[in-house]
Amino acid sequence: MKISLTKQALLIFTFLLVHSQIQAQNTRGFFSVTGGYSLPVGELAREKLDDPFAGLTGSGYFGQANFDVRIARWIGLRASGSMNYNKTNSQPIIDKANSYAQVLGETYNWQSSVSRWKLAALMIGPALYINFNRVQIELHAQGGKVWANSPSVNLIGTSEAGGEPITVDLKPASTSAYGLAGGASLRVPLSGHLYFQLSGDVIGAEAEIKDVTIRAVRGTLDFSEKVSEKRFIGVVNVGAGLGIAF
Repeated sequence: MKISLTKQALLIFTFLLVHSQIQAQNTRGFFSVTGGYSLPVGELAREKLDDPFAGLTGSGYFGQANFDVRIARWIGLRASGSMNYNKTNSQPIIDKANSYAQVLGETYNWQSSVSRWKLAALMIGPALYINFNRVQIELHAQGGKVWANSPSVNLIGTSEAGGEPITVDLKPASTSAYGLAGGASLRVPLSGHLYFQLSGDVIGAEAEIKDVTIRAVRGTLDFSEKVSEKRFIGVVNVGAGLGIAF
């Protein structure tokens, strides 16, 4: 029995449609854990005159967990949780402390003690998958919540003229805001369902810093002040890890 070209095309189309539906029904989840190098972005990463917070954040490291649910062969939903620990640069606070010293007409040598910046994020959003056999490129855009803990900075200034020492402290503070994230990953199969993954992400938010106290005391003199401002805070994370497809 002969089959017309129209019927042949219809059969091919039906086969492809059924095949794609089977693929969609048999899509797998993907869980991965990555870690690596972190760099700050935004106002906290750039030095700026008369801003004690500008340039305060340095490089660091991060850990991140991701869970993908593939809705169709090329599209899915991705949820991520990350934690960043970044170094603190004390120089912006030292510059602020030197402005107090100028009022006193003295020059000080500073000893500093600092804690780390911490930034956590929970994000969710769509993901796009580009497959080359079992190698996969994943692209994503996400939105969610960002939490930031600013560091403590403690300075002790010794006067070169032999006067009383001055202590300058930046008190730690916490803030949160809704933010955005975006990035990509490369997934290479190792064995069975185990994958090696390279990833890069940008996470950022416009966060408000409220009543952060910079306390400066020398004897009975108190130069303490509070800062309340909005700033863009963010990180660029680049790392590697392992993933499991299921």
